[in-house]
Amino acid sequence: MKIKMIVTAIALAMSGTAYAAAFTNGSFETGTSPGSFTTVGTGQTNITGWNVIAGSVDYIGSYWTASNGARSVDLAGNAPGTLAQTFDTVVGQSYSVSFDLWANNDGGTLPRFAYANVGAGDLTFSSNGGGTRAAPNWTGNSFTFLATGSSTTLSFRADPSSSSRAYGAALDNVSVTAVPEPATWAFMIAGFGLIGGTMRRRKSVLTTA
Repeated sequence: MKIKMIVTAIALAMSGTAYAAAFTNGSFETGTSPGSFTTVGTGQTNITGWNVIAGSVDYIGSYWTASNGARSVDLAGNAPGTLAQTFDTVVGQSYSVSFDLWANNDGGTLPRFAYANVGAGDLTFSSNGGGTRAAPNWTGNSFTFLATGSSTTLSFRADPSSSSRAYGAALDNVSVTAVPEPATWAFMIAGFGLIGGTMRRRKSVLTTA
């Protein structure tokens, strides 16, 4: 009975660190088939879970190799675009955002810049490209944020001042995960220690009997 109570308490503590609605389609795998690629303009919802809220983006299929899965996004379509998704968060909870970038090498001057935003100002990331369309040099990036509301909008946008306005930073493999607080980890570790101690004592009693 004691073990069951401890496990239940740990499960409740862990559930408190999770966001209410899962972040969706971070690798852009679901949505209207882009073929080689298709340009998605403001207001269009070709990419499940995501909205183009400014300019346009290119929804990439077979045109180049994705970082994860078979699809990705060039943040500049016919012009620099902004791609966004809103998801539920827990006020005061920390979250980690990770994603991969690659610079579209088709034209213009490198590097390519991308700006990520969760409502507290832009964070700047860049890629110098490298590799080929068949084997792009995707690079991993990450940042953390503290949720201030019951929902958060994560957006990525291309550099509007770029001389190569139709060739942007490519985005793929986006994930958002809750970061457990140190106190939660300490509670979990202590709980597992209690479970281990209880099981050892029970084994000792059974052996003696």
